[in-house]
Amino acid sequence: MLRPRAAGALVGITAVVLTAVVVSTPAVGADDPPGTDGYEQTARLTTVGKPLDLLVHPESGKLYVGSDTVAGTTGGSLAGVYVVDPAAGNVLNWVKTSPGSTGAPAQLPGKRLAGPLPGDGVHYLVGLRGIAAVKDGDAAGRGGWLTGTTITQAKAGGKAGTVVVVRGTKLEEVTVGETSVTVERSLTLPAAGGPLAVDTAAGQIWVTDNTNSVLRRVSSADFTPDGKEIPLGAGAAVSFLEWDTERGVLWAGRGTVLEAYDIATGKLVASFDAKPGDTIADVAVDPRSDRAFAVWQDWGNPPEEGDGVGQLAVYDTATLKDLDMGAELPGVNGQLGSSSVAVTPGGDSVFVGSPSDASLTVFRAPVPPSPSESPTPSDPESPSPSDPASPSPSDGTPEPSPSDSDPGADPSASGTTVPVDGPSADGDSAGGTGGGGAQTTTGGGSLDTTGDGSLASTGTDVLLPAAAGTAALLATGTAAVLWRRRRATT
Repeated sequence: MLRPRAAGALVGITAVVLTAVVVSTPAVGADDPPGTDGYEQTARLTTVGKPLDLLVHPESGKLYVGSDTVAGTTGGSLAGVYVVDPAAGNVLNWVKTSPGSTGAPAQLPGKRLAGPLPGDGVHYLVGLRGIAAVKDGDAAGRGGWLTGTTITQAKAGGKAGTVVVVRGTKLEEVTVGETSVTVERSLTLPAAGGPLAVDTAAGQIWVTDNTNSVLRRVSSADFTPDGKEIPLGAGAAVSFLEWDTERGVLWAGRGTVLEAYDIATGKLVASFDAKPGDTIADVAVDPRSDRAFAVWQDWGNPPEEGDGVGQLAVYDTATLKDLDMGAELPGVNGQLGSSSVAVTPGGDSVFVGSPSDASLTVFRAPVPPSPSESPTPSDPESPSPSDPASPSPSDGTPEPSPSDSDPGADPSASGTTVPVDGPSADGDSAGGTGGGGAQTTTGGGSLDTTGDGSLASTGTDVLLPAAAGTAALLATGTAAVLWRRRRATT
């Protein structure tokens, strides 16, 4: 796990999530397992092409995925913008068509998601100079292309409905129409512009100057620099900026280092180093949970230059410490593009897009251990400390029932499906499996999450329901993993 240069503290949140328990020989009458400490993977989607950028809309809550096609795909390109239900994991809409360079519609990748539209939808970059807008339900993106220099950076502007872009030494504010993009304001920078961070509420734009190693602030009101600058120390060029507007902190990705700068003081206040072979790819800040989620991706060809395993790290935005709540990301590397991360408000769900293996991985927040229930009058009395311990079988673990000893239900057997508890009509746990199980997903279809089920691993990619209330069992080798729904405790 990645460590900051100072120790961190754990911050907990409560939610209804899925808890993992390793099962070998079930103990009859065993207590429920304690809550886990870190984020747990609950689903892996391969139905959204090759994800290039992610955005959870702050109002509609829908997950937008800008994607390219996957090499070797038969049956047509997978490029475009996908709209995903973050709870169920199914694709709600796939917008294939965007404005082309000549004005004619074309199927093009959704390269970078610039920011949300009011209510629902996103602005996104198309090709070298195209900007489009799309929302769930649209059949095609609307917008157009600028002439001249290539767009390298884009963020939602300070004015509603606008986009701020960087084109060489130009910082521009543009509006997106049905068939065109219009430059409303333009500013010439001292050097070529880099990554952007925009605070729409405060009317501030931060633009990176990698040539002079400085972060420069521009006022949205008059679209001119206001004189505020933050010097960058020695290191790699900034590849992205993310603004924690609640804390007044700018997060900057710089190769193998993730840095946090306090805007008020203009000082570097935290720095996190990658493990050997990794680089920082993206950060998403969630003010409601006071957490920042970072994706570190491997950049080597294992075993010579890396291990092929990335990292999801979770930081406390108040203390700027590593919370040790992250997870490993096998196969997440930088060979085919930069990974991205998005989080639902409150930090309950985290999404990691990986261009290298064309997947979207879903993680759920951990839950604290359930408190022990007080014994009822009908419960056996606990022995007093003076009572001698007895090796008698009557004092030990109860004898297993015939069903427990049934060889056909041995969860240690490879490929065995073990029954799991499903929800009853009132939401409580009931014996047996529900009416709908997890389904393998190879196309763009939706996922059935109406019931609980069990699933034996087949060695192929499968899509596990991300919605609470779905139970799935993956049997791999001699171990099994039981996913059990818990209720949040008060």
